[in-house]
Amino acid sequence: MNSLSFRRPLVSRRPSGRRVFGWLAVALFALGLSAQAYAQTGRTRIDVTNYRIEAELVPAQRFLRATGDVTFTPAEATRSVVFELNGSLKVDGIERDGKPLTSFVQDAVGVGDLGPSVRVDLGSFVEANQPVTLRFRWSGALVTPEGGPLATKRLAYVAPENSYLMYAARWFPFNDYAADRATAEITVSVPGGYEVAGSGDVPPVKTVSGANVRYRFAHRTPALIGNIAAARYVTRNLRFGNYEVQFYVQPGSEKNVERYGELVGRALQFYTKSYGAPAFGTRFVVAQIDDESLDAYAAPGMQFVSTKILNGARQNFEERLQREIAYQWWGQSVGLRSFDDVWLSQGLAEYSAFAFRESTLTGGALEAAQRDQLERALTFEATASITRAPSTLDDQSAAYQGIMFSKGSMVFATLRQTLGADKFNRLLRTYFEQYRGKNASVADFERLTTQIAGENMRYFFARYVEGTGVPEFTADYQIIRTRAGKFRTRGTLKQNLNNLRLPVDLKLRAEGDDAETTIRIEDQSEDFDFESNGKPLEVVIDPGYKVLRTSEDLKITTVARRGIELYREGQYTEAQRQLEEALKLNRSSSWIYYHLGLIYLEQKNYELAHQNFRAALEGDLNPSWIEAWANIKNGNAYDAEGDRVRATDSYQKAIATNEKYDEALKVARTFLNTPYDPRATQEQAQGTATR
Repeated sequence: MNSLSFRRPLVSRRPSGRRVFGWLAVALFALGLSAQAYAQTGRTRIDVTNYRIEAELVPAQRFLRATGDVTFTPAEATRSVVFELNGSLKVDGIERDGKPLTSFVQDAVGVGDLGPSVRVDLGSFVEANQPVTLRFRWSGALVTPEGGPLATKRLAYVAPENSYLMYAARWFPFNDYAADRATAEITVSVPGGYEVAGSGDVPPVKTVSGANVRYRFAHRTPALIGNIAAARYVTRNLRFGNYEVQFYVQPGSEKNVERYGELVGRALQFYTKSYGAPAFGTRFVVAQIDDESLDAYAAPGMQFVSTKILNGARQNFEERLQREIAYQWWGQSVGLRSFDDVWLSQGLAEYSAFAFRESTLTGGALEAAQRDQLERALTFEATASITRAPSTLDDQSAAYQGIMFSKGSMVFATLRQTLGADKFNRLLRTYFEQYRGKNASVADFERLTTQIAGENMRYFFARYVEGTGVPEFTADYQIIRTRAGKFRTRGTLKQNLNNLRLPVDLKLRAEGDDAETTIRIEDQSEDFDFESNGKPLEVVIDPGYKVLRTSEDLKITTVARRGIELYREGQYTEAQRQLEEALKLNRSSSWIYYHLGLIYLEQKNYELAHQNFRAALEGDLNPSWIEAWANIKNGNAYDAEGDRVRATDSYQKAIATNEKYDEALKVARTFLNTPYDPRATQEQAQGTATR
């Protein structure tokens, strides 16, 4: 999950073409197999109900050894079962009822949709719904991503500096990612001097055993278990309302705890007020890990964060954090029937994070954030529908992220506009209460929406969730002067899709006398009528960007934003092509020139960077922050060339704008004192304003 446990963990594509579970995103979800899919892979469907694991971390040897009792029930009579297990780990033995089972086969690579796994012959047939307990012994070195769901990111790692074991890593015998919840008791043994953080719904128990220290973590209610972090941590506890936030950070990172804790605490309190109390209780754990893993990963009552995120070095890290915290509600407290239903986790977590930001913004800042959300939603909208994206797109791609997070969030915003705020808020609270501790599907959510709306909502889900394409609105109107000296603006709102039912806000901008109304468009058109004292200037459709729709100006920015997303992925050639296409549609767009300048700056083509930053400064200067940031980046290009005089002049021009967006003043003053270094880290070179 975007990092959740619920961003899909993780589906990267390997050259063989087989699927490897690997958001988002970061993200992290896996494919929930249907009965037919299980049959195709020769797997018996099972439900794991309990784990009892004893694990030892040997940091000096980068080694894990573990023993675990796994209790499960098969859905049908069977003699064999299959568990997933990280390919870097070796099964040393399996027992049933105290008797060794010798007929098991481990596949460290995986076949088809099934990752690295172990197939176990149970020795005799087991009837359907008959509980079985197997004792596994397994061990191995966890050093690289090898054997895990992602080719380039470690999800399980054991080393002297830090260790972490994520649920998504499949470091224990595993079944049906993101769907099969279980109770558990996990005991982790580490050398003295190490602190261990872990997820659980009861307080952990710490005991000393010789030279080692043992930590026991328990889940009394079924959850997505097995999330552990260990290091020579410095611990800090903060309290926010009813929540205790426990930090486990590396020495030197203590200075970031207060700032990060404030963000976590405010998000926890907002979501609790909005939806209800989460399943994890009131103790929330934040554990720092290295930058070779995911930026962030959510577990029940626990958040893994990279050093870059904790130090605020990642762009938009606050927005990412807000989404990560929301996974505690959507993905952890309420689960999914399968990965095909991931919109209910990823899209709803993104929507919740935006609702949180929305509650803190007013005026122009709110409008800019709302438009930004809509533009992101449109960027890859036509690539795949929300329900098709999980099975057709790589969940690490910009297209998947754009559809599942940005469009997914905007669909919830459109549903809010359709139902009205009161019914929509009741829908989310009811959904949370009704499916708390259970797994839900999109079909379940649709049925609940219909129930609360008081009308069949099939039309909405068919249009926005199962289909592609969004409405484009136009307004034809005429202005009439009344005998009383007022103005009447009468017209028709039109759109281009069939069977569309949607409330749309309209705003009449008039000289000193604006007016607003909401009309419900049924099918393809609806009339409107404004009266104003001042002379009408224009009719603005959906001024608050509340519904998923397009327009001529949005089409231009959507093409440009697609280039920006590709730029962020490091695909500079394709990003440049997309931005140049957008420029053909609007030659005065400072926003497009600015991002072309960023690409050339990244490629160290400083002359072309100068040309585009200057063009940005000579363009429409929209959005307003462009003037400051184009000067800052132009100054960076001069610094990179060793031209400190022109660089200083550019930074001073940025300061003169008094622009505070993305800490522009602070950044400009920093470069005024310390020249930009093109050999710095990617985050420093890229800057912050790339929206």
